[in-house]
Amino acid sequence: MRGYKFKANPLDRKILENRNLGIPKVQKPMPTVPYSPAITKPKPQRPKSPSPPHVIKANPVPDYKEPYRPVIEHRLIELPMFSLPSEEISKKKSQEIEIMIRQEKEKMEKMREFKAQPLPTGSPDCLPTRPYYPPTHPKPFTLLTNDRGEKYQRKFYEKVRKEQEYVKENRFHAQPLPNFEPKIPRKPECPPPTEPIGFFFFTDTRMKKRHIYDERRRFREKEAEEQRIAKIREEEVRNMKEIRRLRVDLVHHAQPIRYYTPINIQPSDKKPTRPISPMIGEKRRKYMRQIP
Repeated sequence: MRGYKFKANPLDRKILENRNLGIPKVQKPMPTVPYSPAITKPKPQRPKSPSPPHVIKANPVPDYKEPYRPVIEHRLIELPMFSLPSEEISKKKSQEIEIMIRQEKEKMEKMREFKAQPLPTGSPDCLPTRPYYPPTHPKPFTLLTNDRGEKYQRKFYEKVRKEQEYVKENRFHAQPLPNFEPKIPRKPECPPPTEPIGFFFFTDTRMKKRHIYDERRRFREKEAEEQRIAKIREEEVRNMKEIRRLRVDLVHHAQPIRYYTPINIQPSDKKPTRPISPMIGEKRRKYMRQIP
């Protein structure tokens, strides 16, 4: 490091004398002169044209002396008479429903009838005279069977009404038959009039299938209802038996007095026991003596 010497170059005096050496002069731009963009300049008002006078037109006063009578044109439309197989099926179905309702009513009336046992006629002379009591007047009461019958009848009528509404909604309404006799001008050689050919609706087949399906569904519903009623009856009988058993168990029954056979104490035939000494010390002393 001592042997290393740094030698600087001499300073160029021209740099100090002429400072703008090698640097181009930059021209200064002119200052920006502001001017208004005419944003808030007032606009000249346009001359307004005179508006026409406002005229009020009132409606005429109605005549209330005579009532309003609309003109109705009455027309009589005659439709051709025809019948569809679906109408016969619907009539048959409605008749079956009416027969079912009548049978249910007869069944409910038979169930509501009360048949009392006949009173016994005559009595033997050996019996004592029976005191006379005033007749018992029954008080009005309602049975659970009546309520269940009314509920079942309401449900049944509601189900029948829904089925009738469903049949009415799904009833096939055919369009009127068109006039197959077109107006053809008379000509010397005209073809014979077109005769309609018999046709077949697929709705008839669907209606038959639907009828079979409805009958099977009603049969299944009837079986399910019968099973449900039988189950309810079994449950009621089981509950009645359980209540009867609980009532019997809850009643207090006194235990009867027990009589036992008397015990006859007799003297024993055995001789009295005589005590004998176990001779514990003697046996030990004898054993000790035998040992040499």
